[in-house]
Amino acid sequence: MRLIRRPWVWFTRFRKRKGYGVHSPFAYSFIRGVVNERTPFYAYHTLDRLHPWWIRTMRLYPVQCRRLLFRLANFAEPKTVCILGDCPLEKQYITQAVPHARVIKQGVADFVFISTDFLPSALDIARQMPQQGMLVVEGIHYSASALSLWHALQEDAHTGITFDLYTYGVAFFDPQRHKQHYRVNF
Repeated sequence: MRLIRRPWVWFTRFRKRKGYGVHSPFAYSFIRGVVNERTPFYAYHTLDRLHPWWIRTMRLYPVQCRRLLFRLANFAEPKTVCILGDCPLEKQYITQAVPHARVIKQGVADFVFISTDFLPSALDIARQMPQQGMLVVEGIHYSASALSLWHALQEDAHTGITFDLYTYGVAFFDPQRHKQHYRVNF
């Protein structure tokens, strides 16, 4: 079902790609320079070898998503990273992007990745995030409860700018920036 749904989602979000209609300089540069960046990074070749050959050659969606995680971690340049969930490939991509960062299992971190298993705790974690932190939530559109949790996170007073990338939700917590919610075609 997801193989059929993915092209439909891309088509419905076609007008929300590459920063069209975004007036915030920060959001526009984030969408163009991080989310839709197509230049190969230094570690892609090594990390992509972790996937089976047929996923690599067909350039399927999991590789794109994990490359996005690499770019997000590279953009955030965190000192501490927290990865919640059993996701070894995602952990490899994130830690390769910021090898100097300290990886913790729980607690307050500058960059937090929450897999689908830990989705119910996303709102509590978001309220503890530092001002310059980035929260990446996986599976925000997997179910109706996940989507309602994502909307609750967006409306939380502590949350600032959010990006709905369909598979991932990205939230920033900088109070200096005006609260905005963007739907982006990734």
